[in-house]
Amino acid sequence: MLNLEDSKNEYFKFLEKISSRTGVKALSDYLIKHGLFEAPASTKFHLCSEGGLIIHLVSVTALALKLRPVLYPEATEETVILVSLFHDCFKATDGFGNKTYLKNTEAKERQPYLWNAEQLNYAGGHKSALIISKFVDLKQDEIQAIAYHDGPYTESWKDLMGNNNVYPLTHLIHMADLWSCWVVERNKNIKKFDKKFLEDK
Repeated sequence: MLNLEDSKNEYFKFLEKISSRTGVKALSDYLIKHGLFEAPASTKFHLCSEGGLIIHLVSVTALALKLRPVLYPEATEETVILVSLFHDCFKATDGFGNKTYLKNTEAKERQPYLWNAEQLNYAGGHKSALIISKFVDLKQDEIQAIAYHDGPYTESWKDLMGNNNVYPLTHLIHMADLWSCWVVERNKNIKKFDKKFLEDK
């Protein structure tokens, strides 16, 4: 897993690959201004420390790109990078100037960050889709993949249960996000799997 500085460098490499997409640069500038590189990835779970979010976003993007030729080669590299790199951007800001997480000054050992009650009360993935849509004209499958990337781990997944219109991209991003959260970021010792798959770029 990359450290914070390496993750920032990788972020800009991925960003360069999709820089021709209208609005991407403005979106990135906005998110950086509102704490993209400082925000944690969670309050007390995975990467709950300063800079945890960008480490997570880069990790998911790298994994999604590895999965693409195997699971969904029809997806363009641009789409996979765009959706992966910004799927959790709501964790930096709610899109209305409020931070998502606030440092916990009282019980930081048990929970380093607190949920900001002042932010827009809206499902996380949906909030990311909303923020990105302010800058980038998203396709239908991109919107769904961002909004439902958490899969059955959130209540909003029920929207898609029994629905035959779940895009393959949604499953791809969910798998990359799941693997990053539960394996890569927790430094699991995976003897049965090829570590080279996770480490090579």
